[in-house]
Amino acid sequence: MPEVETLKEILLISSAVFLSVTIFISLLRATLGSRYSDRIIAGSIIGTKVIVLIAVLALIIGENYLADICLIYAIINFLSVVVLARSVLEKKEEDEEE
Repeated sequence: MPEVETLKEILLISSAVFLSVTIFISLLRATLGSRYSDRIIAGSIIGTKVIVLIAVLALIIGENYLADICLIYAIINFLSVVVLARSVLEKKEEDEEE
């Protein structure tokens, strides 16, 4: 069944290319976003797509340790979004008090 393996590799490589393009588009949205919430959401989307990209690369390369890196990156991504959202809320509260 060499056709199945070839199709699997083509699918994985094309999905990696697609994810790379969408990461770049999200990066543009993060830099051109008009509000802080747009930038935070775009950053979260970029982090999620990078996690999926690492998982796809783990399948292409065949290395299992990259799954651990995905989990660590997911935790860091989640914590960074929480911290950024909290700082924006605190800034908003300070602006309302003034």
